[in-house]
Amino acid sequence: MICEQCGTENPDDAAFCGKCGRKFTTGRTQQQVVSNGPKKFYRCSDDKTLAGVCSGLAKYLDADVSLVRVITVLSFLFTGSITFWAYIFLWVIGPEEPCNN
Repeated sequence: MICEQCGTENPDDAAFCGKCGRKFTTGRTQQQVVSNGPKKFYRCSDDKTLAGVCSGLAKYLDADVSLVRVITVLSFLFTGSITFWAYIFLWVIGPEEPCNN
């Protein structure tokens, strides 16, 4: 499947673009997604600016990567050290895997 937004080729069963995070409409039902087991957080190695935390959170939350990055930057500005330490924690503890599916 080729992403219409960025032109990246993705697996046919992908729910999101591995590069830009765009959600695909593949016809998979919510039942099929739930039957795959519980969601797990992974830092994305394919689409990372710093550590892949924001792209991993976007995939986990089913949100746009850009929106998660903007919220993270605003959170850094307003909460300071809390967001900094949470980001570092997710960077160190979160496993890194390719998020292209």
